[in-house]
Amino acid sequence: MAVAQKMLEYMGKSSWIRKMFEEGARLKQIHGADKVFDFSLGNPNVPPPDAVHDKLRELVHNLSPGMHGYMPNAGYLETRTAVAAQLTLDKGVHLTGEQVIMTCGAAGGLNIIFKALLDPGDEVLTPIPCFVEYGFYADNHGGTLKMVPTYDDFTLDIEALTKAIGPRTKVVLINSPNNPTGQLYSISALTQLSDLLRQKSREYGRTIYLVCDEPYCKIVYDDHQRPPGVAPF
Repeated sequence: MAVAQKMLEYMGKSSWIRKMFEEGARLKQIHGADKVFDFSLGNPNVPPPDAVHDKLRELVHNLSPGMHGYMPNAGYLETRTAVAAQLTLDKGVHLTGEQVIMTCGAAGGLNIIFKALLDPGDEVLTPIPCFVEYGFYADNHGGTLKMVPTYDDFTLDIEALTKAIGPRTKVVLINSPNNPTGQLYSISALTQLSDLLRQKSREYGRTIYLVCDEPYCKIVYDDHQRPPGVAPF
Protein backbone atom coordinates (compact mmCIF):
# COMPACT_ATOMS: atom_id res chain seq x y z
CA MET A 1 0.00 0.00 0.00
CA ALA A 2 1.40 3.39 -1.02
CA VAL A 3 1.35 5.45 2.17
CA ALA A 4 2.55 9.06 2.21
CA GLN A 5 6.11 9.42 3.46
CA LYS A 6 4.99 11.97 6.05
CA MET A 7 2.51 9.46 7.49
CA LEU A 8 5.27 6.87 7.78
CA GLU A 9 7.37 9.44 9.64
CA TYR A 10 4.44 10.23 11.93
CA MET A 11 4.00 6.55 12.73
CA GLY A 12 7.66 6.33 13.68
CA LYS A 13 7.14 9.21 16.13
CA SER A 14 3.94 7.88 17.69
CA SER A 15 3.40 8.52 21.38
CA TRP A 16 4.73 6.05 23.94
CA ILE A 17 1.75 7.00 26.09
CA ARG A 18 -0.54 5.59 23.41
CA LYS A 19 1.62 2.50 23.08
CA MET A 20 1.37 1.94 26.84
CA PHE A 21 -2.41 2.37 26.68
CA GLU A 22 -2.72 -0.22 23.90
CA GLU A 23 -0.46 -2.60 25.80
CA GLY A 24 -2.57 -2.09 28.91
CA ALA A 25 -5.72 -2.98 26.96
CA ARG A 26 -4.02 -6.14 25.67
CA LEU A 27 -2.90 -7.18 29.15
CA LYS A 28 -6.40 -6.62 30.56
CA GLN A 29 -7.73 -9.14 28.05
CA ILE A 30 -5.21 -11.69 29.33
CA HIS A 31 -5.14 -11.04 33.08
CA GLY A 32 -8.41 -9.20 33.77
CA ALA A 33 -9.07 -5.48 34.14
CA ASP A 34 -8.83 -5.66 37.94
CA LYS A 35 -5.22 -6.89 37.75
CA VAL A 36 -3.80 -4.25 35.38
CA PHE A 37 -3.23 -0.66 36.54
CA ASP A 38 -3.12 1.73 33.60
CA PHE A 39 -1.40 5.08 34.30
CA SER A 40 -1.05 6.09 30.64
CA LEU A 41 -3.98 8.17 29.37
CA GLY A 42 -6.04 10.46 31.58
CA ASN A 43 -9.23 8.46 31.15
CA PRO A 44 -11.89 9.33 33.77
CA ASN A 45 -12.62 6.50 36.20
CA VAL A 46 -15.81 8.12 37.49
CA PRO A 47 -19.02 7.96 35.41
CA PRO A 48 -20.75 11.20 34.37
CA PRO A 49 -23.46 12.55 36.71
CA ASP A 50 -26.99 11.23 36.18
CA ALA A 51 -28.05 14.69 35.01
CA VAL A 52 -25.73 14.35 32.00
CA HIS A 53 -27.29 11.01 31.01
CA ASP A 54 -30.78 12.44 31.46
CA LYS A 55 -30.02 15.47 29.29
CA LEU A 56 -28.51 13.33 26.53
CA ARG A 57 -31.61 11.12 26.48
CA GLU A 58 -33.80 14.21 26.30
CA LEU A 59 -31.82 15.62 23.37
CA VAL A 60 -31.81 12.31 21.47
CA HIS A 61 -35.60 12.14 21.66
CA ASN A 62 -36.07 15.80 20.72
CA LEU A 63 -37.61 15.78 17.23
CA SER A 64 -37.84 19.55 16.78
CA PRO A 65 -37.17 20.59 13.14
CA GLY A 66 -33.44 20.96 12.57
CA MET A 67 -32.54 19.58 15.98
CA HIS A 68 -30.33 16.85 14.50
CA GLY A 69 -29.19 18.69 11.37
CA TYR A 70 -26.14 20.77 10.58
CA MET A 71 -25.23 23.63 12.89
CA PRO A 72 -23.39 26.93 12.27
CA ASN A 73 -19.65 26.45 11.80
CA ALA A 74 -18.87 28.19 15.08
CA GLY A 75 -21.46 26.17 17.00
CA TYR A 76 -24.86 27.09 18.41
CA LEU A 77 -24.93 30.69 19.65
CA GLU A 78 -26.88 29.62 22.76
CA THR A 79 -24.07 27.24 23.71
CA ARG A 80 -21.33 29.75 22.88
CA THR A 81 -23.07 32.40 24.98
CA ALA A 82 -23.23 30.03 27.96
CA VAL A 83 -19.52 29.21 27.57
CA ALA A 84 -18.69 32.92 27.31
CA ALA A 85 -20.60 33.64 30.51
CA GLN A 86 -18.70 30.92 32.37
CA LEU A 87 -15.34 32.14 31.02
CA THR A 88 -16.23 35.67 32.09
CA LEU A 89 -16.77 34.41 35.64
CA ASP A 90 -13.64 32.24 35.64
CA LYS A 91 -11.23 34.63 33.93
CA GLY A 92 -12.53 38.04 34.93
CA VAL A 93 -12.56 39.21 31.31
CA HIS A 94 -15.87 40.02 29.61
CA LEU A 95 -16.59 37.74 26.65
CA THR A 96 -19.64 37.31 24.43
CA GLY A 97 -20.92 34.33 22.49
CA GLU A 98 -19.67 35.91 19.27
CA GLN A 99 -16.11 35.60 20.62
CA VAL A 100 -16.38 31.85 21.27
CA ILE A 101 -15.96 29.03 18.75
CA MET A 102 -16.92 25.46 19.64
CA THR A 103 -14.41 22.85 18.47
CA CYS A 104 -13.93 19.10 18.63
CA GLY A 105 -11.76 19.11 21.74
CA ALA A 106 -8.54 20.98 22.50
CA ALA A 107 -6.70 19.24 19.64
CA GLY A 108 -9.31 20.46 17.17
CA GLY A 109 -9.11 23.95 18.62
CA LEU A 110 -5.32 24.14 18.37
CA ASN A 111 -5.36 22.84 14.81
CA ILE A 112 -7.87 25.54 13.85
CA ILE A 113 -5.74 28.23 15.49
CA PHE A 114 -2.60 27.06 13.69
CA LYS A 115 -4.47 26.81 10.40
CA ALA A 116 -5.57 30.42 10.84
CA LEU A 117 -2.19 31.81 11.91
CA LEU A 118 0.67 29.83 10.36
CA ASP A 119 2.30 30.33 7.00
CA PRO A 120 4.71 27.64 5.76
CA GLY A 121 7.95 27.87 7.72
CA ASP A 122 6.50 29.77 10.68
CA GLU A 123 7.58 28.70 14.15
CA VAL A 124 5.55 27.71 17.19
CA LEU A 125 7.57 28.04 20.40
CA THR A 126 6.68 26.03 23.49
CA PRO A 127 8.40 25.37 26.83
CA ILE A 128 9.55 21.80 27.46
CA PRO A 129 8.62 19.23 28.56
CA CYS A 130 5.42 19.59 26.56
CA PHE A 131 2.42 17.60 25.35
CA VAL A 132 3.68 15.11 22.78
CA GLU A 133 1.21 16.02 20.01
CA TYR A 134 2.06 19.73 19.71
CA GLY A 135 4.63 19.04 17.00
CA PHE A 136 2.06 17.23 14.87
CA TYR A 137 -0.42 20.10 15.18
CA ALA A 138 2.13 22.65 13.99
CA ASP A 139 3.36 20.42 11.17
CA ASN A 140 -0.21 19.84 9.98
CA HIS A 141 -0.28 23.46 8.83
CA GLY A 142 3.26 24.00 7.58
CA GLY A 143 4.71 25.19 10.87
CA THR A 144 7.63 23.99 12.96
CA LEU A 145 7.56 23.34 16.70
CA LYS A 146 10.56 24.89 18.44
CA MET A 147 11.08 23.65 21.99
CA VAL A 148 12.44 26.08 24.57
CA PRO A 149 14.13 24.94 27.81
CA THR A 150 12.72 25.83 31.22
CA TYR A 151 14.33 26.12 34.64
CA ASP A 152 15.06 23.00 36.69
CA ASP A 153 11.67 23.33 38.41
CA PHE A 154 9.99 23.66 34.96
CA THR A 155 9.00 27.31 35.46
CA LEU A 156 9.24 29.64 32.45
CA ASP A 157 12.74 30.78 31.49
CA ILE A 158 12.03 34.21 30.00
CA GLU A 159 15.66 34.66 28.95
CA ALA A 160 15.60 31.39 27.00
CA LEU A 161 12.35 32.43 25.33
CA THR A 162 13.86 35.79 24.44
CA LYS A 163 16.77 34.07 22.69
CA ALA A 164 14.48 31.60 20.92
CA ILE A 165 12.15 34.17 19.34
CA GLY A 166 13.12 35.02 15.77
CA PRO A 167 11.71 36.56 12.59
CA ARG A 168 9.67 33.40 11.81
CA THR A 169 8.13 33.06 15.28
CA LYS A 170 4.35 33.33 14.98
CA VAL A 171 3.01 31.63 18.12
CA VAL A 172 4.16 30.98 21.66
CA LEU A 173 2.12 28.07 23.02
CA ILE A 174 1.92 27.53 26.77
CA ASN A 175 0.12 24.88 28.81
CA SER A 176 -0.63 25.72 32.46
CA PRO A 177 -0.99 23.67 34.58
CA ASN A 178 1.54 21.92 32.43
CA ASN A 179 1.33 18.42 30.99
CA PRO A 180 3.44 16.47 31.95
CA THR A 181 5.13 18.42 34.79
CA GLY A 182 2.11 19.88 36.61
CA GLN A 183 3.90 23.23 36.84
CA LEU A 184 1.61 26.24 37.24
CA TYR A 185 3.00 29.39 35.61
CA SER A 186 2.90 32.44 37.87
CA ILE A 187 1.16 35.71 37.07
CA SER A 188 4.57 37.39 37.19
CA ALA A 189 5.97 35.00 34.55
CA LEU A 190 2.91 35.42 32.32
CA THR A 191 3.19 39.20 32.59
CA GLN A 192 6.88 39.07 31.61
CA LEU A 193 6.07 36.77 28.70
CA SER A 194 3.27 39.03 27.46
CA ASP A 195 5.52 42.09 27.65
CA LEU A 196 8.23 40.19 25.76
CA LEU A 197 5.86 39.23 22.94
CA ARG A 198 4.66 42.81 22.56
CA GLN A 199 8.27 43.96 22.37
CA LYS A 200 9.26 41.31 19.83
CA SER A 201 6.14 41.95 17.75
CA ARG A 202 7.18 45.59 17.41
CA GLU A 203 10.78 44.58 16.69
CA TYR A 204 9.87 42.19 13.87
CA GLY A 205 6.89 44.14 12.56
CA ARG A 206 4.48 41.20 12.87
CA THR A 207 2.20 39.96 15.62
CA ILE A 208 3.45 37.07 17.75
CA TYR A 209 0.44 35.36 19.29
CA LEU A 210 0.28 33.88 22.78
CA VAL A 211 -1.88 30.74 22.81
CA CYS A 212 -2.78 29.07 26.09
CA ASP A 213 -3.84 25.40 26.20
CA GLU A 214 -5.76 24.99 29.48
CA PRO A 215 -7.39 21.55 29.79
CA TYR A 216 -6.24 21.28 33.41
CA CYS A 217 -7.02 24.84 34.54
CA LYS A 218 -9.43 23.67 37.27
CA ILE A 219 -7.15 20.97 38.65
CA VAL A 220 -5.26 23.13 41.13
CA TYR A 221 -4.40 21.93 44.63
CA ASP A 222 -3.21 23.31 47.97
CA ASP A 223 -3.17 27.11 48.13
CA HIS A 224 -2.15 27.70 44.53
CA GLN A 225 -4.12 30.31 42.63
CA ARG A 226 -6.02 29.08 39.60
CA PRO A 227 -4.33 30.42 36.43
CA PRO A 228 -6.10 33.44 34.90
CA GLY A 229 -5.44 32.39 31.30
CA VAL A 230 -3.87 34.80 28.84
CA ALA A 231 -6.78 37.22 28.35
CA PRO A 232 -5.80 39.59 31.22
CA PHE A 233 -2.35 40.05 29.70
